[in-house]
This record gives sequence, structure tokens and C-alpha cells, in this order.
Amino acid sequence: MEVKQNNLINSLKIQPLVVVIRLESHFFNISKKRENLLLKIENLSNYGIKNIEIGWDSNPEWVNLISEIKKNFQSINIGAASISSEQALDTILPLNLNYSMSPYFNKEIHLQAIKYNQLLIPGISNIENFKEAINLGYKIIKIFPVSKLGINFVNELQELKKKDIFFIGAGGIKSQNLKKLLQSGYDALVLGRELRNQIPDKDLEIWLKDY
Repeated sequence: MEVKQNNLINSLKIQPLVVVIRLESHFFNISKKRENLLLKIENLSNYGIKNIEIGWDSNPEWVNLISEIKKNFQSINIGAASISSEQALDTILPLNLNYSMSPYFNKEIHLQAIKYNQLLIPGISNIENFKEAINLGYKIIKIFPVSKLGINFVNELQELKKKDIFFIGAGGIKSQNLKKLLQSGYDALVLGRELRNQIPDKDLEIWLKDY
């Protein structure tokens, strides 16, 4: 896990952004939705996006979908979002993803992930879980949700840390706030539902020109 953490940190230092795409309802029942997803990823890649997470789905076809995406978009660092159960974790292990994220801290699942060398970044919303995650060896932490926890929380965690910790902010972030949040203590940020249809808006276009 150490190597995967360092690799992701280095990648996010180059471009401190992850775009999350969550699958639409009935995604696997309508072939057109699969085509649209691949077009969205291609479009994001053309804009220069380097890190994309795909929301986990319990449908058995999800694994094949991620394999296809990894094969077709080798220049993008593909991860899995919303890994919050043993079932979800078991699903991603054969994919050998560089990273995945959980919305919250679940010690048992994180221990399982560490056992199998799967980087599963914990979502942290309180100091107790932050300390537990650090004790497990995490050097990269997701703060979630940023829309509620804001800048004060990341600053509080920075005062507590005894070693370098890389903070990813997620939850309710808008592209117009990327610059401010990065200047205020976050090391990288996640854009999800606030990025409508996963199409870069003017604020994101401007921001991407620096990366």
C-alpha cells in the first residue's frame, strides 16, 4: 500500500483533481448509457483530466466495465468510488486499481484492504477517525464532506498531524472554489455531482490551464 499511496500523491501533486462519475440508474440495462459514459471519459481526457473515479455498482457487469475503461484510457488514473462494504472491496481486488475511496472510515474494511494491498482511502469527518486512519498507516486522507466541514477542519487536522499527510477534499465542491480550497489547506480535491454531466465548465477550463 505504501507504493500505491506514494504514486497517487505524486500524481495528484501534478494535477490535484479527481473527477467522480457515478453510474445512472438502469445503467447496465441500456447500452446507450455505456456509450455515453465512454464518451464522457474521452471528453474529460481531452480536457486534460488525469484522475477519474467510477462509482461502484453491485451489478456483476461493473467489473467488465472498469476493465474496459482501464484498457481504453491508459493515460487516465482510474479508481473506484464508494467502496464501503466487503462486497465492494472484494469486487475491486482483481482489478488491481491504483486507488479507491470510501465515504467514511470503517476499520475492518480498511484492514482488509491493507491486507490485500488495495489502497482504499478513508473518508474522514472527525478527529477520532483521523487518528485511527493515521495509526493504520494512511498518508493520504479524504475529508468528507467539505461543504460542511470547510477549511477550519482541515486546518485543525494539520495542527494535529505528526507527519506529512496528504488531504483530499470531497463533497459538494464546485469548480469555482478549487483555487481557494487548494490555497486553504487541501492538497487535492474531488469534483462529483457539482460538475454537471461531467462536462467541464468555464471555471474548470480556466483552472485546468495551469495543469
